[in-house]
Amino acid sequence: MTTPIPPEQRIKFILVGATGKLGRSISSHNAYITYGICSKDNPHLGEVISGIQEPLISSLSEVSLEIANIPLVVDASYPENFDNIYDFCYQNKIPLVLASTGHTQEQLRKLDKLAKKVAVLKAPNLSEGIAFFKKMILKPIISLINSKTNLGAISIQNEYDISDVKIKIIETHHDKKKDAPSGTAIDLKNYIKKGLGHMDSEIEIKSIRDKSSVGKHEVIFTLKNEEFSVSHNAFNRDIFGQGISLAVDILDKKPGIYSMTELLEGR
Repeated sequence: MTTPIPPEQRIKFILVGATGKLGRSISSHNAYITYGICSKDNPHLGEVISGIQEPLISSLSEVSLEIANIPLVVDASYPENFDNIYDFCYQNKIPLVLASTGHTQEQLRKLDKLAKKVAVLKAPNLSEGIAFFKKMILKPIISLINSKTNLGAISIQNEYDISDVKIKIIETHHDKKKDAPSGTAIDLKNYIKKGLGHMDSEIEIKSIRDKSSVGKHEVIFTLKNEEFSVSHNAFNRDIFGQGISLAVDILDKKPGIYSMTELLEGR
């Protein structure tokens, strides 16, 4: 009987944005990145850097699919690169881990089109901690609020009207971050609104930028007569690179758009 080869040893990562902060975090925690894509003006273009097997290249068109014969594209760059990434993945039927944020509605529509052909992991935050935060902390809170507000609840008398519930997300990042609010904050907002399907009021997002924060997200729930908050704080970017070990589970998925939380629940 043969021993199955772990996905991370079979896969050939193609890392877009290889020399950025997120790209460096990913490459420092994985030994299976075959290609790294960087800007054509990058001083390290053409060099072999730590964590990436082939010399850095400036375009996905330079990727040899004979070398990267079981490829997975990881986008750790910027929305400006999305169209090229979409074309490459769509034409070659290659799954995508989208770890960049700040995309336009048109780009998100193209992502939906790609997801009809291949599996896509939409991961504005690659941290397994954020996936855990959603599953083990936010999900029970959402269930509790539903139980106290849903009209027609049988076993529990409604204590609040949904209009009594106010939710605010505060996200804090370093001042070099281009997009605000953060993709993680938007993802948390959508997750909460989906869970509270009967909630009509808007969830406020406040963005704070400072000199050093890697990423902090606080969710504040205000009910009629009380308030409570929960938060996740990233101390360094290592957690994002480590999250790739969960992201590779996308290889076993059918076409569609998945989240880190769904992958965590599937393990």
